[in-house]
Amino acid sequence: MNLIFFGGSFDPIHIGHLITARDIAEELRLEKVVFIPAYQAPLKEAHRASPKDRLAMLNIAIRGEPIFEVSKMEIERGGVSYTVDTARELLKLFGRKPAFLVGADSMLTLHMWKEPHELVNMATFVIADREGKAEKVKRYIREIFPHLKPGKDFIILRTRNVDVSSTEIRKRLKEGRSIKWLVPEKVEEYILEQKLYII
Repeated sequence: MNLIFFGGSFDPIHIGHLITARDIAEELRLEKVVFIPAYQAPLKEAHRASPKDRLAMLNIAIRGEPIFEVSKMEIERGGVSYTVDTARELLKLFGRKPAFLVGADSMLTLHMWKEPHELVNMATFVIADREGKAEKVKRYIREIFPHLKPGKDFIILRTRNVDVSSTEIRKRLKEGRSIKWLVPEKVEEYILEQKLYII
């Protein structure tokens, strides 16, 4: 594995996303982490920032980091962004199973995703466990997807717990509070210039 895909709303991208991606890349000696912002994530409310703004913030956040890239594939596809559709597209593009970086909490909802059994057969998962949920995730996979093999179909990696969330950042902005150091400096500048999340 030398390439991993990291999907999400990134509404907005913050230091927790970036630190997790960097830690996983170092742990697995990856050549590339590709961020894929969703046009609309299926299990979330409508995003607060537009696809264009979220894409712009991601590009600003990863500037100067050679192992990070951004893909517009889900944004260009439009509609609800289902991982199974992205996996099909990537499989066709690369001719091999794509690997997705997901958090432990997201992994525990996999049965609610579109065509989950088809998805797990055409992709591998790198699961970032920042809250010590490895045993819970393993138990869940054994119960719901018993044919998946640890180390082959999924890997669970303990990552540091960076206690920052996009929800908190949006709330702070709405309340007129600072988001300094929660997002990269240039992302903060973009958010303030575009007056994002203040309403």
